Amino acid sequence: MKPVTSQEVKAAAKRFGADLVGIASVENLKDLPPRQNPRSIFSRAENVIVLGRMIPRGEFAGIERGTEMDHSFQIYGFYGTEDNFLAKITYDMTIWMEAHGFEAVPLFAYDTVGEPVGIPVAEGKPAPNVILPYRLMAQAAGLGETALNGLFLTEQFGPRQRFAMLVTDAELEADNPFVPHICDDCGACVRECPLHALDAEKAEPAGLNGLTRPVAARDNDLCKRCRNGALQTNYGRFQTVERIAAACGRACIAALERGGRFGGTYRHPFRSQEKPLWKIDYLGEVEK
Repeated sequence: MKPVTSQEVKAAAKRFGADLVGIASVENLKDLPPRQNPRSIFSRAENVIVLGRMIPRGEFAGIERGTEMDHSFQIYGFYGTEDNFLAKITYDMTIWMEAHGFEAVPLFAYDTVGEPVGIPVAEGKPAPNVILPYRLMAQAAGLGETALNGLFLTEQFGPRQRFAMLVTDAELEADNPFVPHICDDCGACVRECPLHALDAEKAEPAGLNGLTRPVAARDNDLCKRCRNGALQTNYGRFQTVERIAAACGRACIAALERGGRFGGTYRHPFRSQEKPLWKIDYLGEVEK
């Protein structure tokens, strides 16, 4: 069996349509608890390949203006991107790895710690489901960091991407873990949340050991009531709240672009400084 290199793995992923590819050494993740550890799923794992697909900037336009909420972002920025585009890339990459003689376990990047669906099948094993914390996997793969608002940022797209993972037994040269520097704690996400669901005063460190940064406390019950671009997911996604297009996520995009802190230039700025932001409060009323 001929070994594959990290360069070959990344080139294959890009051919299949990935916009971001990073490789995280399982050794850098060994301190994770069993319920979050790649080797709980695949004991022979050596690396986690993290794949990212960008969310086009234009999918936020209707939500940013409060005129189109249920089509572009939901289909092309969330469900369609994860369930179709990114799933196909991950499947093709899994087949490619197996064709080269290696196993690879494809996994969605669920935004949850998971919910047990049974009892441990043997003493010392975690109860299913084991779900990998994709933010830690992506940081370990050198792709980015978790911001003050809890969203994951990359240098290429800010918060505009979705992830999937492959846990593999291939011995690859891993990327260096990402050292946080994108988010500067400007607080735009906290200020622009109409429901005041984020509390920077109660921030706690998040990220890999030694490479953490503060993440604001978040009231999930308030997020569930958000009508400012947040999406309440279904049981298949553990009824979590999708927030990239919500007020906090869009505030982050606008702030990063103004500060020139991630890649990409566009003809027009993401947010006009001339028009007031629309906001819907806790009771569902438009703020004046």
